[in-house]
Amino acid sequence: MRFLLAAIVPLWMGGCFMSDGVQGAAATKRTIELAAPKRVFSLGGSIPIGVRYTNRTAKPIIMRDPQKTWEVQLLVGGANVSFGKILRYAGEGRVRWSIEDAEEFTVAPGAQHAFQYDAGKRWPERFLPGVNELQIKDVTDDAETVLSNAIKVQVEFTPESFPAFLGILESEESSPEGKAFAETWVRRLHPGFSTTAEAQAWWTQIGATPAMAATIAKINQDAAKR
Repeated sequence: MRFLLAAIVPLWMGGCFMSDGVQGAAATKRTIELAAPKRVFSLGGSIPIGVRYTNRTAKPIIMRDPQKTWEVQLLVGGANVSFGKILRYAGEGRVRWSIEDAEEFTVAPGAQHAFQYDAGKRWPERFLPGVNELQIKDVTDDAETVLSNAIKVQVEFTPESFPAFLGILESEESSPEGKAFAETWVRRLHPGFSTTAEAQAWWTQIGATPAMAATIAKINQDAAKR
């Protein structure tokens, strides 16, 4: 596997797509680079990352879609999580599991394959208030494990976090781990939680009060001490 994974500068963000790592112009043939917007993210919300594969060799390479590849992983929150998903099939009295298919495509010499991925939506349970370090690990080549630069993203509990947790609980796309994470945070603020509708009504009443602002500030202050 001969490629480079480099930072994207997406136009849709209306500005620079910054990272703590080196940008593509300074990259070498056998490196992986990762980038994220330089701003504070809400716990439970979107955390977009940008990547770009560049073939630095003189020959075409065949790649599998990294967004669906089990051997491409994000290191976050002390764990490796795979981009490729495990799919569950139930029928005829039995259940089976399989890894999703990753389409293959050819990348010409000097050509690129770029994509953006919402790590916060896919793995909300891996992020905590405070500084979170991210890194990509690629083991699609059995002969070599390639690690990216590590970047840091700042995550805070914000007034948008509680509604985001309720959205995670209601979404059919949320994983069991994501739902457990969201419910833990909901109950931390609202021990009497029963349903998402009830919790939303509670938040409408209490979310903008000085008492809740003080609670949110305390959560972020405690995180800063970690």
